[in-house]
Amino acid sequence: MHILLNLALAVASTVLTVISGNWIFGILLVVLSKWRVVAVRPRYWWLNIKSNLVDFVVGISLVLLVYYSGTDEVTAWHIILTAIYAIWLVVVKPRTSILFVEIQAFFAIFFGSFALTLATAHIDPLLGCVSSFIVGYSATRHILTQTDDRDFTLTTFIAGMLLAELSWIFYHWSIVYRIESLYTVIAIPQLPIAASLIFFVFTRGYSSALRHDGKIRSEDIVMPVVFSALLMFLMIFFFSNASFDV
Repeated sequence: MHILLNLALAVASTVLTVISGNWIFGILLVVLSKWRVVAVRPRYWWLNIKSNLVDFVVGISLVLLVYYSGTDEVTAWHIILTAIYAIWLVVVKPRTSILFVEIQAFFAIFFGSFALTLATAHIDPLLGCVSSFIVGYSATRHILTQTDDRDFTLTTFIAGMLLAELSWIFYHWSIVYRIESLYTVIAIPQLPIAASLIFFVFTRGYSSALRHDGKIRSEDIVMPVVFSALLMFLMIFFFSNASFDV
């Protein structure tokens, strides 16, 4: 029954968004599905909200991506995004291992940044930066709560500020990667890719510091840095289609 309800949530959020031609109803359904957050004494509300921020970010972001994929008719992208949300609800979100916790955080970083990149064309960029801060904060906190470190307030704040700054930069310098096929066109902004790679390096470095008394060992960080830098280099110089808004 729990799986069926989660699948129904994924489908209903997309259907409501497409039929209404508005993102409000889909997001409202996602928020209402989290009713258990406030089904406790008010003093626990803020703690529950912070603990569920990643789920909020992923759900709201996927609804926004459905909306920005068009609402005139159901397309392949609506089906793909619905399937991703269903996989998130049924497979990814319930897992509690360290690996899946990191995957959950990367879901929030990638899809949150993706949706915000599209949304900043229609909202004040300052609001986009604030939203990016929330995305970075929630993803970092989601991972660090699983570690032995209990004093991570500054770390989560820095991660949120970093993503907010990236959001501000890419608001003025937007690069989009397009992959054209016979049936559809895939367009991915650079921000979610860059944010995910930076977040990957950050998590590897932080994990190394926790394991070695606050010191980051080169063997733990060199490969993630090289991989991320090489991938960014290839994307920027060989696959970029720049759209400037200065």
